[in-house]
Amino acid sequence: MGAASVDRYRTALRDLGLIGTVAAVLVWIHLALPPAVRTRMAFRHESLDPVSLYTSAFVHLDVAHLAGNVAGFVAAALVAYGLCVQVGHRRWFRVTFAGFLLVLPVAVSLTSYAVIGLLYPGIEPVSRGFSGVGAAFAGFVFVALLSALNRLYDYRVAGYSGLAIWLLLLFEVYLIYVGDVTPVVGGLFAVGWVACLVGIGRESTGPATVTRRRSRLELIQLAQALLVVALLVSFVSVLFPPDIVEGGAVTNVFAHAAGFLYGVGGAALTARLVRQ
Repeated sequence: MGAASVDRYRTALRDLGLIGTVAAVLVWIHLALPPAVRTRMAFRHESLDPVSLYTSAFVHLDVAHLAGNVAGFVAAALVAYGLCVQVGHRRWFRVTFAGFLLVLPVAVSLTSYAVIGLLYPGIEPVSRGFSGVGAAFAGFVFVALLSALNRLYDYRVAGYSGLAIWLLLLFEVYLIYVGDVTPVVGGLFAVGWVACLVGIGRESTGPATVTRRRSRLELIQLAQALLVVALLVSFVSVLFPPDIVEGGAVTNVFAHAAGFLYGVGGAALTARLVRQ
């Protein structure tokens, strides 16, 4: 094994260690800290405590809540890292990873606080859990996938693909919470998808792209892209369950939506910062 291979191996272990460390800290907090301490770390909406705005992301209601959030975070972070490696930007992952951990807990808590206060005045819930940050990594996956498609084709194919995926995820959320697809709604989504597919087909075979027969490696990369899309669909199904109240606990879908959108915007921002 050459020196370059050893360096890449060490870099990968270090980067993956970041993900594992966060997961281990979440588990340690739940198992090692007394319940009274974890209760104080949760964010109570009746008192806008600046400390708990951040710490609430790292405490969980029970083991099942912890396990679900850790599993979702690890899965999304690993996929995001794999895509960053594919496009040759490990530093992008590290910068985004650090930014998400430092900024997003407060941003998600404040957004959730504002939205719940606006839509449900008088309700003062207790917020806790890492799912908002985990949702941000799902948003990171979305942006990293577009970066990979941009590298494989060009920005036009990536743009049409991103719009098609976005429509797919919106339609999934629509089906989860509305269910009844009217002809107008179904037609609008269908027209959008057809337009995106036509654009993808035109740009991927046009003069600006390579028209030769796709290599085996490129076909593998396309298959990977389709797998990532399937994973995004599965992430959305978990982040936005049909029954938001289960076992006395309420799933904060507003925090999940905020985390995902902040993840998309944050990853796009760090991509620009890293490449400058």
